[in-house]
Amino acid sequence: MKTKRVAYVFFIVTLGFIVQNIFGLELKVLQSNTSKNTTDNSSTLNVYTWTDYLDPEIVSDFEKEFHVKVNVDYYDDEDVMFSLVQSQPERYDVVFPTDYMVDLMMKSNLLSKLDMRHIQNQKNIKARFRTLMNRKWKGRCVTIDWGGVGIAYNAKYVNYGVDSWGVFWDTKYKGRMALVNNGYEVMLVGQKFLGYPLNPTNPKAMDAAFEVLKELKPLLQEEGFMSYDKIREKLLSEELWLAECYNADSAFVNERNNAVKFVIPKEGTGYWVETIAVPAGAKNKRLSEEFINFILRPENSARHTNYSHYANCNKKAWTFVNKELLRNPYVYIDRLTMDKLEVFEILNPDVQKKYNECWASLLSN
Repeated sequence: MKTKRVAYVFFIVTLGFIVQNIFGLELKVLQSNTSKNTTDNSSTLNVYTWTDYLDPEIVSDFEKEFHVKVNVDYYDDEDVMFSLVQSQPERYDVVFPTDYMVDLMMKSNLLSKLDMRHIQNQKNIKARFRTLMNRKWKGRCVTIDWGGVGIAYNAKYVNYGVDSWGVFWDTKYKGRMALVNNGYEVMLVGQKFLGYPLNPTNPKAMDAAFEVLKELKPLLQEEGFMSYDKIREKLLSEELWLAECYNADSAFVNERNNAVKFVIPKEGTGYWVETIAVPAGAKNKRLSEEFINFILRPENSARHTNYSHYANCNKKAWTFVNKELLRNPYVYIDRLTMDKLEVFEILNPDVQKKYNECWASLLSN
């Protein structure tokens, strides 16, 4: 994870008067008579996002257009993001939670309700994703990306057709395999391998998945779980031959090493949606909404897709997306394959409790 930068904002009070037009734009920079370079909270935006996810040029263009400063910190583990927002709710103005994390953050009252009048470009989002936004999240986030998690494998070393999660229990690949360092993604491998649904109603499904994953863990490289960016790097270097992998990361690797292929396993998998949200304690909610609206401009959404390789929820953006990405089946998964995908839902309390116990045990043993 990149080193975090913390934004320090100083107020300089001087003699004289600071003139503010209360009917003007809320984004106006307030400056003292003696220091025109000093900014207040209304001109500073603090963003917390995934490593290698957000195009820095989009951030830079937002700064130039709105005459503001944007500080960006990075994470490669959503649990870290959740903990930081929970402990310091005022620290960030914008975060990028995936669908199930939005569920958890809403349950903990960590997300602010967005004023969609300030996010007019949300109308560009495809209907199926807007329905999801309205059904599940009641205006607490806006969807930007979608995709699935599957298996990336190097055909030079795995010389048979991979179509099942069961390949991870093949001992001849010991030390050459990895699972994503995300509890829900890890547990789904065990659940789907055993034929359980993604969102079980019986805690026994979690117990059963835990047992097979405990057997699998010693076969993994470093006997643990890896961040998605480290998996991508090790697939490129061919240190890994098999890995649980997000479809966009597989597409990125495949472009640079054609031997690396990607498949959605026949047992099915998770269907994820990436969102943008505003923490309940954000100091600059209006500027946050302007930032979200800016990203949802069709040209900017397309730039984001071209940079991140994640399929876009913004139907107006597809005109500007690189045609190679639009035709790439690893990025834009076909409709037949999408039928194998399930959306993460909020688990009932006893299943969630069992999940928490199983994941903690997998990490510690």
